[in-house]
Amino acid sequence: MLYKIVFGLFLLFGSYLSFAQTVFKGVIEDSKTGQPIPYATVFLANTTFGTTCDDEGKFSLNLPDGNYEVIVRMLGYEGLTFKLPTDIIKPREYRFRLVAVDEELETLNVNDTRDPAWFKNLKDFKSYFLGTTYNGQACELENDLSMILDDQSLPGTLIASSREILKIHNPNLGYRLDYLLNDFRYNYKEGFVTYGGYPLFIPDTTLSTRKQKRVEKNRLEAYHGSLQHFLRSVYTGTTVSEGFEIRRLYRKDDPKYPGEYIDSVGTELITSLAFRKNRETRAFLEFKGHLQITYLNERESPQYIMGMGRNMRNTQTSIVTLIAESLEIFENGSLSDPFGLLMEGYIGWERVGDLLPIDYLNTAEFKRGVQ
Repeated sequence: MLYKIVFGLFLLFGSYLSFAQTVFKGVIEDSKTGQPIPYATVFLANTTFGTTCDDEGKFSLNLPDGNYEVIVRMLGYEGLTFKLPTDIIKPREYRFRLVAVDEELETLNVNDTRDPAWFKNLKDFKSYFLGTTYNGQACELENDLSMILDDQSLPGTLIASSREILKIHNPNLGYRLDYLLNDFRYNYKEGFVTYGGYPLFIPDTTLSTRKQKRVEKNRLEAYHGSLQHFLRSVYTGTTVSEGFEIRRLYRKDDPKYPGEYIDSVGTELITSLAFRKNRETRAFLEFKGHLQITYLNERESPQYIMGMGRNMRNTQTSIVTLIAESLEIFENGSLSDPFGLLMEGYIGWERVGDLLPIDYLNTAEFKRGVQ
């Protein structure tokens, strides 16, 4: 089985691995009354930076310099999402007003009956959203009863949404995720997954020293060979030293089997210079066709090859296709358009269960292993 996915996980236009700090503070108010809204949530998408307003609706965040996507959420109000470059932040208190939701929210009691189809769809959603990796299988979706699972509106496609921010516990990586799911679709026939959303990573601060060391090891293994790792190495021009081999992949239709294709891989190794284009201080991905990415420093996982009928390989192979004409790439491994890349193979198999925040810094020594 070839795993195919379009990632919509990095819904921001980039933040940077910077140590300079900017204070962003403000107050959340009701748009009609002007009264403060206490305990609203304010966070930066796909990072560990987030906070809850105090009883006067005020918040304060210390942000590394960069560009972020800010999410403001409160039950009973329409959410607010906006882009925030830290270089425009002034030393003042910003005011944000939320619009109250007039309509009654549809509720579903914990004890309400769900048919077998709902539970099958939930199982499929967890497999294709959280993933079937070692980390993905360990994740717990704590409020799965909030899920709206629809396999009827679009034949052959599972569409998922949630009445609430998804609460995900990832014990292997030591995070709790508050994931605002924007869209999820899985095409059963083509095996094609697209999803997008705004995750906040909340580190588990209750771990013992021994468990924290294990978590750090798991994070390192999740990072190495990941899309985030690959894109960071492309940005810095270090794909070879980071353990990636890149080759052109040529794809043509299979004349015997309509809808299938035949792949052939070029023998010449290329570097990121072949498809990373620099314009002044900005970097862009630009290439035609497909790239085969081989990561040399980790073996395949036994879960990955399950059902493939072959032995485990000592390297991990993925295919990257650029859907957009050009994508700006940032130092932390994020993209200007998160839906601009189609990933197949090993990276396409890894999902939210292996996701790390964009402010994750690799500071430990890595040893070859199995992810």
